[in-house]
Amino acid sequence: MPSKINEWMVREYVSLLKDREGVVVLGFEALSVDQASKLRNEVRSTGAELCVAKNRLANVALREAGIPLEAGVLGGTCAMLLGSTESTISAAKAIEKLWAAEKVRKVHYRGAYLDGAPMNAAEAALIAAMPDKNTVRAMLCGAIIGPARMLATVLAEVPASQARALQARADQEQAA
Repeated sequence: MPSKINEWMVREYVSLLKDREGVVVLGFEALSVDQASKLRNEVRSTGAELCVAKNRLANVALREAGIPLEAGVLGGTCAMLLGSTESTISAAKAIEKLWAAEKVRKVHYRGAYLDGAPMNAAEAALIAAMPDKNTVRAMLCGAIIGPARMLATVLAEVPASQARALQARADQEQAA
C-alpha cells in the first residue's frame, strides 16, 4: 500500500513540475505558522506555487521530469518554488523582501533550475537580483535608442551653434 501512495505522489509531483520554466529549491528551518502563511501568500501573489514535498519522492519526480539539480539539494526541510521564469523571479524578490525585515533568516536557497539552466545554491540566491522582463525590455530600448538620441543631439547642435555665432556677430556689430 505505501508504494502505491508513493507512486501516486511522484506522479503528482511530476505533473506539477512538467512544463515549468522555474524550479527553486528552498530550505527552511523552524518557521512559525504565521511566517509560513506569509511566505505562501507572498509566493501565491506572484503567480508561483510553493510545494513542500517529501525529499526522496521529490528527487525521483525531478529526475522523471528531466530537471537536473545537484545531488544533495533536497535534504532536511525543503520546499519547491514552481512557476514560469517571470513568476519565479517575482516570487524570489517577494521572499527577499519578506525576509529583509526579519532578524534571523530562516529561508535559504539550495538550488534552482531556471529557464533550462541548473543553478547551485549561490547562483540561486542571485535570482532575486535578476531584472524582470519589463526591466530588461526598458534596458534594451535605452541601449537601442541611446546612440540615435546622441546622433540627433550632435546633428542639431551644428545649426544651433551656427545661429549662436551669427547672433554673437550681430551683437558685436551693434555694440560697435
